[in-house]
Amino acid sequence: MKDSQYFKFDIYTVLPAIVFTILIWLIYTIEVKYNFNFTDLGIRPGKWSGLRGVLFSPFIHADLGHLWSNTIPSLVLITGLSYFYRNISMKVLLVGLIFSGCMTWVIGRPSYHIGASGLIYLLASFLFFKGVFTKHYRMLALSFVVTFFMVVWFGMFYH
Repeated sequence: MKDSQYFKFDIYTVLPAIVFTILIWLIYTIEVKYNFNFTDLGIRPGKWSGLRGVLFSPFIHADLGHLWSNTIPSLVLITGLSYFYRNISMKVLLVGLIFSGCMTWVIGRPSYHIGASGLIYLLASFLFFKGVFTKHYRMLALSFVVTFFMVVWFGMFYH
């Protein structure tokens, strides 16, 4: 089967990325507008109550810079995942969200962890290694470009 027959770009390719982006911006807007602080809903390693952050932390951001540094890479990577792996993209996102969150809970320093960076790095790794194993160089290029963009443009670690 040719790539053109298998890979199809349509609204369902970008819809998950758009929904995720709208959610993180909506939550940030609510937090700022109504003076809420959702940081306590982040991942808190070593505390059982901190496990709720596994599901909530990717949607919570510290400030506008943090939000932007997660918006563009998540748009690109989630769209890429949906484009290359439409049938399993939701499963990869859910398992990736849970896996990266649980790993943060297990090995993270004892403070609240918020933001979608863990999910973004997991998606970049998934596309990279899947590209290596299947010799699909478009996936390799996508993961390299996004990782380079995150490292050079936004910095490796958000402060």
